[in-house]
Amino acid sequence: MPGGKYFVLFLLGVFFCFAADTAITDVSSSFNIDEGVGTTSLAVCYGMAVVVSLVTPILGNQVGCKRLLMIGAFGFLIYILANLYSRFATLVPAGLFLGLGEAWVWTALPIVTAYFAKQQQNQKESFDFHLRRFTAFYLTAIEISTFAGSALSFAVLHIDRSLSNQSSSNNASESRDLTVCGANDCQLANITRANNQRYHPVHPLAKHIFVAIVAGMNVIALFIFYFYVPDDIDWDLEENEENYNNTTQVSSAETKQSSSDIPAKSLVNSKAVAERQERECGNNQTSICSLLVQSVVDSFKLAVSGKHLLVVLLPLYNGTSNGFLFGELTRAFASCILGVDYVGLCMMIYAVTAGVACVLCGKFAARYGRNLPFLLATAIEAVTYVFCLNWDITTDNVWLVYIVFATFGVAFAVWNTLIVALYGEYFEDEDKLAYNLWNVLTSIGLMWQFAVSTFFCVYVKIYIQLGLLGAAMITYLISLVIFYPEQCRLIQTEKKKNKCGEFSEKNMLLANRSSGE
Repeated sequence: MPGGKYFVLFLLGVFFCFAADTAITDVSSSFNIDEGVGTTSLAVCYGMAVVVSLVTPILGNQVGCKRLLMIGAFGFLIYILANLYSRFATLVPAGLFLGLGEAWVWTALPIVTAYFAKQQQNQKESFDFHLRRFTAFYLTAIEISTFAGSALSFAVLHIDRSLSNQSSSNNASESRDLTVCGANDCQLANITRANNQRYHPVHPLAKHIFVAIVAGMNVIALFIFYFYVPDDIDWDLEENEENYNNTTQVSSAETKQSSSDIPAKSLVNSKAVAERQERECGNNQTSICSLLVQSVVDSFKLAVSGKHLLVVLLPLYNGTSNGFLFGELTRAFASCILGVDYVGLCMMIYAVTAGVACVLCGKFAARYGRNLPFLLATAIEAVTYVFCLNWDITTDNVWLVYIVFATFGVAFAVWNTLIVALYGEYFEDEDKLAYNLWNVLTSIGLMWQFAVSTFFCVYVKIYIQLGLLGAAMITYLISLVIFYPEQCRLIQTEKKKNKCGEFSEKNMLLANRSSGE
């Protein structure tokens, strides 16, 4: 099998899959603002993702990586099509399928990436070498797809708004009531109805065209995954005998060393769990149920440990901040102030700043540790929150929306990159459980943010975000003092302290979830 050529096609599938996902989720809270059905559906999505993630490794072993990938991508398609007739009865159930996709696609894709890397290993270049190279390509495809999906949203919806402006006067833009936007947005039904055109395309046909294009991109991704992702990818990355005969064998010692620190191993731990269960139970037959119970018990023990309780607010804040981006910034700031057609442009700015900051953050943290990036991200985000609370929005300063998205992009890049890295370092001996726990907690944060979207005004949510951010950083500093006093310095230059950067670079597969930088 020509692994390199097939991997390029696989990346094309990744591009279409996440460009479609980004395009539809960017505008979900605006398109479906009526009764908050958009954010409610996303809350259901991440609630489903939390539950499904507990059984994903076991299901992956039973049905295979490709099937789980296909089912997950099809779940994306169901949610996209539900936007053609966005009502509570259609969109909220579709959120369940989107949750399946979030849990399965984000887990399966890194395994496929590792599989293609394994196909390329030889005596000259190790598996680790190809894995890092292919991971970089995979992450690049994610970044480009995020930008492309936002660009598609901006192009289609801006054309719709431009055609409308050509056939009517511009008085509407002069009569906009911007006092109900930004931090003052409360999603009151009467205000939402009065400003309906800010959140919806002017011509209803434009929405159907947009959804059709996005659905078509997802279908292309499904076809690519079906034809160019191998059927025999094992969940634990073991290849069958035929594949081994077609690849260059490396020594068992080298293989053991190469596989000891790959990101996919941290993601797919069902085999390790099974082996531990067999040793403990003294038999070779372990039921799926007992595997699940043991995995949940082990995760719970880790979750309530004193060390974890001091950093648990970090992944929760990571989730709520991403939820704030997709649920509040896109609606209360981009759509309300500029119009729904500018959501895509704002997210393009976010994607660029987040992508650049992510690369710089990983390199800096690898050399000097995570403390300074954490401090800078906290300062940037706190200042931006305070600015949003006190911003007197007028037609002369609406351009500041772009600055808000850019600053949040920088801050979110730090959280999305280094919090997962922190879990890898703090819980190195239980890294597989730790990464899964990080995933669950981040999803809980996302679920909570979307679930309360219609209950509080934006300024209340900003106060909550500020309080959660401050508490998370205080407990993190306490954890350093207790468990890692040698890391309390703002800058760490010893090689030992570079572990944060190593985990950051290796586990970007995990870090690039709902924010989709």
